[in-house]
Amino acid sequence: MPRARIGLILISALLAGCAAPRPVLYPDERLQAMPKETVSRDIADCDARAKEYVQANKGRIVARRTGAGAMFGAFLGLIAGAFTGDYGRAVSEGAAMGAATGLIHGAVTANSPEGVHRRFVEYCLIEKGYKPMGWK
Repeated sequence: MPRARIGLILISALLAGCAAPRPVLYPDERLQAMPKETVSRDIADCDARAKEYVQANKGRIVARRTGAGAMFGAFLGLIAGAFTGDYGRAVSEGAAMGAATGLIHGAVTANSPEGVHRRFVEYCLIEKGYKPMGWK
């Protein structure tokens, strides 16, 4: 019997650790007066709207990060060109590396809760009158 309990506790801890991050809301009087079901429903609504937004705008989010990465890489290439004397090559290589990095960063950001999704959920909750403090 004790082994079964230990197994159940370990499985519960594992499932809790795998749960998706959720916003933490400031426990003001308004929040404490609301039913937990209403709060959960509002969070789920904002989460669903964020997923829909990110899915519809994923290409734009990734393209923006790619462009920013290319510009930053070109700037670093310009600096490297000052040392090597070959500005054209250094700028083009820097832009290519920056674009690749920006592409990867954009794809990760678009799909991560730390990226656009998380900010969308926070703004949505603010519009509903909540005060998000972070994620847990």
